[in-house]
Amino acid sequence: MKIKKLLPCLMALAAMPAFADATSATPKKVGPVSYYGALHTSGGKIIGSKNNQEAMLRGVSLFWSDATGLPYYSKNVIGWTVDNLKIDVFRFAMGITYYSSDGSTKEALDKGYSYAGAPEGYMNYLDQMVEAAIENDIYIIVDWHSHRADSEQAIAKDFFSKVAAKYANVPNVIFEIFNEPVNQGWSTIQNYANSVIPGIRTSSQNLVLVGTPSWSQMTQYGGVSGTNVGYVLHFYAGTHSQGTYGGRATQAKSSGNPVFITEWGTTNADGAGSPNASATQQWLTFMDQNNISNCNWSLRQTKSSLSANKTETSAIFDGDQELTTVGALNSATLSTSGKIVAEYLKSKAQSWSDSLVKGKNTGSCAFKTKTVNQTDGQVANALAAGCTYTSSNDKVVSVSGSNIVVNEAGYAILTGNDGSQSIVIVKEVPNQTIEGFYDLTCNYTGTCSKGRTVNFSGSGTAKEWPLTANMKTMEGATYTLTSLSPEIVAVKKVPCNAATCTSTMSKQTVYMYEFKSFGEAKIVATAPAVTGYKAMNDTITVTFKKGANRITNNFKNTKLALGGTAEKLLPDTTMYSTPVTYTFNGQPTTPYATKQGNALVAGNQNAVLRILATAEESELYGRFQLGITVVIGDSASAVNLAEFGTAKIQQINPEVPLQATISNNQLAIAAKNSGDIEVSILSVNGQKVMHKAFTGDYANFTLNRLPTGSYLIVVKQDARQVTLKWNKTDK
Repeated sequence: MKIKKLLPCLMALAAMPAFADATSATPKKVGPVSYYGALHTSGGKIIGSKNNQEAMLRGVSLFWSDATGLPYYSKNVIGWTVDNLKIDVFRFAMGITYYSSDGSTKEALDKGYSYAGAPEGYMNYLDQMVEAAIENDIYIIVDWHSHRADSEQAIAKDFFSKVAAKYANVPNVIFEIFNEPVNQGWSTIQNYANSVIPGIRTSSQNLVLVGTPSWSQMTQYGGVSGTNVGYVLHFYAGTHSQGTYGGRATQAKSSGNPVFITEWGTTNADGAGSPNASATQQWLTFMDQNNISNCNWSLRQTKSSLSANKTETSAIFDGDQELTTVGALNSATLSTSGKIVAEYLKSKAQSWSDSLVKGKNTGSCAFKTKTVNQTDGQVANALAAGCTYTSSNDKVVSVSGSNIVVNEAGYAILTGNDGSQSIVIVKEVPNQTIEGFYDLTCNYTGTCSKGRTVNFSGSGTAKEWPLTANMKTMEGATYTLTSLSPEIVAVKKVPCNAATCTSTMSKQTVYMYEFKSFGEAKIVATAPAVTGYKAMNDTITVTFKKGANRITNNFKNTKLALGGTAEKLLPDTTMYSTPVTYTFNGQPTTPYATKQGNALVAGNQNAVLRILATAEESELYGRFQLGITVVIGDSASAVNLAEFGTAKIQQINPEVPLQATISNNQLAIAAKNSGDIEVSILSVNGQKVMHKAFTGDYANFTLNRLPTGSYLIVVKQDARQVTLKWNKTDK
C-alpha cells in the first residue's frame, strides 16, 4: 500500500545524535498514560497495567519519515495535535531502506532519510518524539515502517534492543516491529518476531505489535512467543469493506489475539481518491463498538513538492505548505479526509483528568479540575476553606492555606483531608524569542559561526556584529540586551551605516555586538511578559577568538618528477607574516627531497611525502597547521610506503570540504579550507571522552589511549560535519 516515491531529497538528515534523554521528561498534561499506565494484554484485550481496564486509544500516524513527513516529527506539531485534535496516541513511521509496497528493492529511500542510512539522526528524532509523548502524556508507537522487515532482521534486532533498553521505564512506548508484510508467509513473520522480541524483553515488558500478511490484512495471526503481543490490522475505507475485513479483527480478539489498527484511511489503499465518508463511518462505529485502538494515516499536507506534487488525499491538512509551527497549524485548512478524522477524534475525546480521579472527586474538599498558567505564581482562595491538601507533586503545585502556589508546568493531584482527590493542571507558557539571538563565535578575521560568514560592519576600526533592527521580540515585547563582560564584547544600539549592513538594517538603529578583546562574554536578554508568553530572561555566549591563519595557495598537493623542482611551494611565512616551519613525514628533514629557499627539490628515489606546515600562535592569530601530499616519481613504487601509510591520508580528496579517516588508531582530518575544527569522541552512551580543537585544515591524532570499545567520532567545521563509528579492539 501507499507507494511514496520522492524526488531526490533536498537535504540530508543530520547524522549527529544529540544524546538527549527523554526519560528525564515529565508529563505537562493529563492524558491516557497517567490513567492506563503501560499497556499489556489480557486474552484478546489490550489493557492498562494501572487499572486492568481495556484501553481505547484514538490518534494519528505520522507520514513516512522522509523529506515530506519528517518536518511533522516535531514537539510543536505533537503538542498542537493533542490540544486541537485530542489524540491519545501517535505513530512514529520510521522508514528503513525501501518504499516499495510490493516488498521489493525497486524504490529506495534516500539514505539521508532512512534509518539504515542515518541511524544516529533517527535515534535523535525518536528521542524528541518520545519526549513529546511523555510531556503530552500520550502513547507513541515506534513503527519499523517497512514491507520487508524480515530482510532487515539484524538491524531491527539491534534497534529494538537499544530502544527498549533506553526507554525501559517509559510506559508511553509501544513497539510495532513490522509495518506491513506483503508476500511473506506467516511462519516467516513469526520467526522474525520471535527473533526481535527477546531483545525487547531483556529490558521492557511494554506492548509489542506484529504486522500480519498481505499488507497487515490479518489473513493469519497468533502464535508469536512471549507475553504482551498484539497483532496489526490496516484498512482503507475506499478499498477494504468493514463487512469483509472487520470480522477478522473480532475473530482474532475472541480467540485471544489482541488487535491494534495502527493505520487506517478514508481513501483508497494508495492514499489517493476521494474519501469514502459512509464506508469510513462504518469502520469508525466498528472500532468504537469493539474497543479497537487506532491511528489515522496521516499527519501531513495533501501536496508536497518533494513528491512530484502527488496529491495524498488521505492527508489531514489541505494545501502544499509544510505546517510545522503552532501559528501555521492554527491557520491550516483541514482536507476533506481531515474533516472526517478531526470530527471523529474530537467527538470521542475523553477528560483524562476526570477519569484519573473518578470515584474520588467527591466530598467537601473536592473541586473540578483547575487549569492555571505557569506564570500565575499564586492563585488566591482557589481551595475550599477549612480544608487542608497534600500535593502529589510539589514541584508543580504546592499549597499555602487556601492558595495554589504555581511552580512549573505539569499536573498535581491534591488530596484533601476528607480523602477527596482533585487535579490542578499548570499549563506551560512558551518563551519569547529574538531574531538571531543565539550563541555566536567570531574570530579576528571576520568569520563567524552558525554558517554565517560576514565582514564585520560598523565604522572606523571597530569590530562589530549587527544583530537585528527589530527592537521587539518575535512575540511583541520590547527587550533589552546587556553584556556581563563588556570589556570583551559590548552591546550597543547604533545606526547600521556600513556597506555590509543588510537591506533591512541599512540606516536603521540596530543592536550590535562590539568585539573588544579575545574571550567569552555572556549576553543577557530581558523582556516583560506579553499575552500568551512568559517574561524573557535568556543568556547566550558570544565568543571572540584570534583569527584563523592562512598560507598562500602555492602550498598544495604536488607531483614531482625525479629531480624536479616545485617553485614557491614552501613559503617562509603565512599570509599574516607569521613564521612557518615544516616537517616531512613527521621529521624536520627528509632524504627524499631538499628545501631550497621556498622551493622543494625532489631527490632521485620514488617517494611520498606528507608535508605539514605549522605556524605558532601570535598576538592576533591562532596556531595554524596544514598538510599536503607530495608524490615524487611513482607513488606505487615509493620506497617509504610503510612510513607514509599509517594515516592513509592519501585517500582524502582535497576537493571535498571536510573528511576524516581512521587507520591503525590514527585519526586523520582534512578540510578544503583552513578554519576552526572541533573533534568530539563520544562513548556509546553519549559521554564525551575526548575533545580537541585546532585551527587549520589538517590534523592527525592518535587514539591509542582510548580503552577498547565502540565510539562515535564527530568532526565539525562551521556548518560542516563528519561522523564516524569506530570500534577499537585489542589488536
